[in-house]
Amino acid sequence: MSRAVLFAVLAGVSAATWTVCLKLASTKISAALGALIITTVALVVNSVALLAMRANGQEIVFTREALWLMALAGVAASGVDIFGLLAYDRGLKVTSSFFIGGTSTLLVVLAGFLLFQEPFTWIRLLAIGLIVGGSLLLQGQGG
Repeated sequence: MSRAVLFAVLAGVSAATWTVCLKLASTKISAALGALIITTVALVVNSVALLAMRANGQEIVFTREALWLMALAGVAASGVDIFGLLAYDRGLKVTSSFFIGGTSTLLVVLAGFLLFQEPFTWIRLLAIGLIVGGSLLLQGQGG
């Protein structure tokens, strides 16, 4: 298994853990406080990871553009936390989290076509249709 695939699998495990924990906590905490706790813990964990990488000789590099893009990603991440908590607090079932992921996947695929000029194929169009259809089917089942 390549490192890229391994990291993608670990990201998927992390996202699944995030989803389950969000669902379990959603009715026991306000959304803004929950998001604040998530980002505070992430700050600590990421700081330790950065220091460990630096201690292992990795250079810490970034550009001004990357800094702004990461800041924008942070704003988006707070939306994921807050809106996810609100969705689960309002009754979204954890098995309907595919609606959140499907929306994300659909927008990423569209960004690939429109912003990054990735090739458009009929198979990809079919995939978009299946994502939308599957999400609607899950929601229709009382999600």
